[in-house]
Amino acid sequence: MQGIPDTIKLFSFAKKGLNFSHTYQVKDFPRMKKLLSNIDDEVKVELSFYIENNSIPCIEGVVKLSAVVDCQRCLNDVELHLSPRFKLGFLKNEQQGEALDSSFETNLNADEAFSTIEFITDEVLISIPMSPMHSHKCQSYQDKEWIDKQKQHNPFAILKHTKNSI
Repeated sequence: MQGIPDTIKLFSFAKKGLNFSHTYQVKDFPRMKKLLSNIDDEVKVELSFYIENNSIPCIEGVVKLSAVVDCQRCLNDVELHLSPRFKLGFLKNEQQGEALDSSFETNLNADEAFSTIEFITDEVLISIPMSPMHSHKCQSYQDKEWIDKQKQHNPFAILKHTKNSI
């Protein structure tokens, strides 16, 4: 295993059966850096490249990290332990996909070379829940006192009397 190059050369890496391993930091990933607040934490990546059915380049791997995001209930930090695993087959046409077993996700019209950082970012971002929340019942961010005051004083209450007098 060795450090991962900045650019994945799909067919070349797959033909050689290369395996890579590297530890990044969250701040190395521009799109993740905007979403996660733990930018100095580690992101461990392992990638294996191989050819399936004599013609389909594949990537299998895992990314391990802690992601600190805003809880959608209380808006405080919530830490998610993520370890997305993926097994991707890059197809030239849909017929090739019929030869792969169902454990593969498929990608049509793959480029020969693409950004390692962007590829890893995509795999991590799709693993983050749409509405991350604490596992315990955290306090809602809404101030219930403010809601009660709003119920007591309704600025439109005067219109109710106007409507009834017409």
